[in-house]
Amino acid sequence: MNIGIDIDGVLTCLEDYISSIGKNFAIKNGLGFDDNMSSKSIYGFLSKKDSHRFWDEYWEHYAKNITIRPFAKEVISELKKEGNNIFIITARTYDRQIVKDGIKRQKNMENMIRLWLKKNEIIYDKLLFSDLNKLKTCLDNNIDIMIEDSIANIDQLKGHMKIICFNAKYNNDYKDNNVIRVYNWKNIYSIIKKF
Repeated sequence: MNIGIDIDGVLTCLEDYISSIGKNFAIKNGLGFDDNMSSKSIYGFLSKKDSHRFWDEYWEHYAKNITIRPFAKEVISELKKEGNNIFIITARTYDRQIVKDGIKRQKNMENMIRLWLKKNEIIYDKLLFSDLNKLKTCLDNNIDIMIEDSIANIDQLKGHMKIICFNAKYNNDYKDNNVIRVYNWKNIYSIIKKF
């Protein structure tokens, strides 16, 4: 099978990063902080303008230092050994909130992603830099299963492939009988084995 894996929120716990680092940012800038982040937006405590300021300050720190979720490396390695093709699919380099200074910053982010995957020993067949609509990228690469956390991406992809949704506060209210919700990487492995 061709398995597509998102990075932010799937390989990483974006929610924890924003809770910890974002809390400091909000306090430092007098913005207040909501420990129960909005389910509609991961940046529930930040306006769009403040969210841009946050990423201007922390995007490079995040890209280099975010920790990998427990067992992600081991599960991906096992899936690869079992003959699956692993596609890392990220829209991070197209997110104008993070990459807004043109091609140079975009290429810098691509390199940081490659280094982060290498540092965390993630094996993959292809690293794909998708725009914010991942459907074309997934269809062009015949993705059978996509592991995703973004509701917007899930809505684009469902009906075209199997979808595994990595649970987070910001997608917790999302309900769809055709989308399988998971809570950790061991859970992902057991579900993929059933396919």
